[in-house]
Amino acid sequence: MKFHFLGTAAAEGIPALFCECAVCKEAREKGGRHIRTRSQALIDDDLLIDFNADSYMHFLRYGIDAMKIRHCLITHNHSDHFYPEDLVMRLPDYANFEHESTLTVYGSDVVGKAMSRALYEDRAFHRLDFKKLKAYETSAVGDYAVTPLTAIHGPHTGPFIYLIEKDGKSILYAHDTHFLDESVWKFFEEHPRHLDLISLDCTSANVPEMTYIGHMNLNDNIKVKERLCALGCADEKSIFVCNHFSHNGDDVSYDTFCVLAEQHGFLTSYDGIEIEL
Repeated sequence: MKFHFLGTAAAEGIPALFCECAVCKEAREKGGRHIRTRSQALIDDDLLIDFNADSYMHFLRYGIDAMKIRHCLITHNHSDHFYPEDLVMRLPDYANFEHESTLTVYGSDVVGKAMSRALYEDRAFHRLDFKKLKAYETSAVGDYAVTPLTAIHGPHTGPFIYLIEKDGKSILYAHDTHFLDESVWKFFEEHPRHLDLISLDCTSANVPEMTYIGHMNLNDNIKVKERLCALGCADEKSIFVCNHFSHNGDDVSYDTFCVLAEQHGFLTSYDGIEIEL
């Protein structure tokens, strides 16, 4: 599988839209990997994870053919991860197709209710569809086996993290969430498998101690890694990635954080990085 990080920031992006903090000033000055757009990822050119307001720019920047994308997993109903208004652009009059096709969006019932804004007309159903997923139930999503797992993040947003499997490879995409719920650990204890790529929420970067519930920092990522390895779900061949950064995090500047993360065996994501599994 090819995993492509399109955007790697939290809701504000880096630099944040209206911010003059030191992190945002540095990002504007240095550019490159210091610039982070809202989090989104693409697997093998056909499975999209999240659909935010930066999607259009991501597709242009990376030369992505949106018509090859047939499936989209939504982690939760926050606008930096799900912006259904732009899905309307797939409907007739907005888009002209050579060959009709359907984009299917997957997520919790909360995501489904938000999706209804893009399915307000009967004509949408042959170009857009929604399928509700249930936590800990594996579903066939195209060529992938997808298992939604419980996330700890804004319960009214219907949050999931995802286990994604294909061709003997497994990915754990864990954003936005606090340290993993005990039900997730129980799932891996009862259904062990080797994880090839683990992407973990690191919104607060090197903040010493989390003061709120809903995201993680580097210390939490290290604990997740240790526990997965103890369960036999990860080892030295597994690729661990810190992802989803906020300008409010400590030592969050790319040049600084990647050195800290590497000391603990983590890659630091940046917009555009591709990982082959």
